[in-house]
Amino acid sequence: MTRPNRAIQRYLPVIIVSLTVVACSRVELAYENADWLGAWQIGDYLDLTTEQRDRLRDGLAAYQQYHRQNRLPDINAYLDRVDTVLATPEPEKADVDALFIDGEQIVRTNVTDVIPLAAELLRELDAGQIEALQATLAEGRETYIERLLVDQEQRAIERTQDWVGPLEISQRTQLTECVAAMPDVSEEWRAWRRQTEEDLITLLHNDAPQAEVESFLQGWLLEDAARSPVLQDYRQTSRALWRRCTHRLLTTLTPMQRAQARERLAGYRGDLETVASR
Repeated sequence: MTRPNRAIQRYLPVIIVSLTVVACSRVELAYENADWLGAWQIGDYLDLTTEQRDRLRDGLAAYQQYHRQNRLPDINAYLDRVDTVLATPEPEKADVDALFIDGEQIVRTNVTDVIPLAAELLRELDAGQIEALQATLAEGRETYIERLLVDQEQRAIERTQDWVGPLEISQRTQLTECVAAMPDVSEEWRAWRRQTEEDLITLLHNDAPQAEVESFLQGWLLEDAARSPVLQDYRQTSRALWRRCTHRLLTTLTPMQRAQARERLAGYRGDLETVASR
């Protein structure tokens, strides 16, 4: 299958990377990024006809122009703030917290932008395409859980080193402790996600109106209230934990590590500008 939304998808790593670990470490915020990513990769989940793929491509091309004019300035301003924090040997915790809060809002805004197009495409699916979507969602759900539960600490260390270079022993220990402190809600998430998929498929089979599908996607992808109390508590816990852990890690970076992280961030910004200029 072709990927007509590839250019738009290239925006997402810049935002997500900056959000999750304030551009110094790409530790995964479990059970959250997968759903946000799904909004941007809707074309990869659908067995679209040539006409539908063309319409998706055209819709995303139009959004790219809108994004360049209306969203990119805020993203660039945000990345300026990320760079400032990276350049500061001992950043204030309030500044790090603000980056997480504002970065999450940027992601929410960008995902909200593409929900109408995703809903429109979903409503056009025939019975065979809906069945294929159901199978793809189920496979993605289980694959994500399997990947999430394997070597979390090592993946956290490797992703952090991608940004800052080799870690000191104390930094490795910090990351390991942070990952270990995350509650295990994999079964709760699996059950919620399975039910959410079933609800979506039912909506599509029943030819639900555009507004209803949009509202459903908004809740699934962005609203804590759409989740069970356990998963709502998890989200609050994970946000607080990674803000604290990120601040601690930032205060331990050596000058060389800070320089490498800033260089990595500059590379992402260059990619973003290249895409935006097309």
